[in-house]
Amino acid sequence: MTIAALKAANSIDVDAAAGSWLSLSKQAWQAVNDIHANGVDPLKENWKDKVGEAAGRKLQEQAQILEAGADIMRGVVMILDGLSAGITRAKLTLNSALDMARQYGLTVDETTATVHGSGGAAASNDNAVQEVNAMLQEALREAAQADKLASAELRKLAAATCETDPHKALDQLQREASQTELSMYTGGIPSGQDPRLVADWWKALTDNQHKQLMLSDPVTLANLPGIPDDVKVGLRGGPNAKYDRVKTVQWALEHWNDTTIDVFDDNCTNFASEALRQGGVHAKWDQWWGWRGDDTWGRSDDAGGDWLDQRLDYSKSWAGAQNMHDFMMRHGGQEVPPGEVKPGDIVYYEEDSDQDSQDKKGVVHHTAVVTAVTPDGDIRYTQHSGGQQNASMGGRIDSFQEQRGHQKLHFVRVNPDWY
Repeated sequence: MTIAALKAANSIDVDAAAGSWLSLSKQAWQAVNDIHANGVDPLKENWKDKVGEAAGRKLQEQAQILEAGADIMRGVVMILDGLSAGITRAKLTLNSALDMARQYGLTVDETTATVHGSGGAAASNDNAVQEVNAMLQEALREAAQADKLASAELRKLAAATCETDPHKALDQLQREASQTELSMYTGGIPSGQDPRLVADWWKALTDNQHKQLMLSDPVTLANLPGIPDDVKVGLRGGPNAKYDRVKTVQWALEHWNDTTIDVFDDNCTNFASEALRQGGVHAKWDQWWGWRGDDTWGRSDDAGGDWLDQRLDYSKSWAGAQNMHDFMMRHGGQEVPPGEVKPGDIVYYEEDSDQDSQDKKGVVHHTAVVTAVTPDGDIRYTQHSGGQQNASMGGRIDSFQEQRGHQKLHFVRVNPDWY
């Protein structure tokens, strides 16, 4: 990666490409839904002989091909979004380094990326030269890592264009692309070995870039030397926060597949409650009824054992999605629109159709922890049942709804009012 190559890189073109691929993915999913609504389902209902069954299977095969393609294309969108963000941030870092050089009266050889003193000779021991050189190398590093990750993942997705298995397309190909996108954001953050470099890098970014980074990787930033203290406080929820949002996110990311925390058959809400507990949310219990009270939230430190022990050791709101949602909303919780969601919020799934055989329409049946929001607004969630780490809400919701029916998503900002 050279300075000239970075200057020539155009994130606007990458954004346009991402938009085109996203449109194609949405069209493919619309076709899937149309085939089911206007083909497969009517055939099952009205054409029940072998000919109808054969026609239904053929249409189902076509729907699966389109579904696999839609999910792979969504993976392409993720990588292009990550590349665009990487280019933009690297160019901001580069421009800041070049501005800094001019302010110090230094010159930069853009062919070799060498910084020279006012006399024209390289002065590697000069503090100003070192500072400018560190920023230049950081800009080139950011751009190179984004380019490397994006090119490798795009080649992998291009090689899978004939994949027709929707499960592999979603749970392997798109999932890997999703994780690569997040790695591109994390990889664009300095290591922290030089706090002065981190401070200069942060200062070079725009307010919007600050916001994007705080949403996409709060854990790294909150623990990075050189990031302003007020930013770190904000990441954790602010000076008057009732719990540490970063600790909640970090615990969820580290324990998404930890079966030692399992107590119930379905542990999605148990997991979300434990993440909040690890973040510092205080228990609420009844002095007479303990955890059995209807207006309690929490669990005993030695919780476990058989069914009776569980009923004594856990509140109703601890592991039941509907009960937890209702409790948090009664006690200070606020539902926020998707555009305002932050890491550390909780997402609840409400059944919004009569399609699902397990839950009736209007029932809140699933809970997950919001652990990131990417620059394009894609909400990432981490859950324990059907374990997912930083999974893409936008990339997975269509498949989820195809299986379970239409969902209402409730994003809740927990704000305990009992302490």
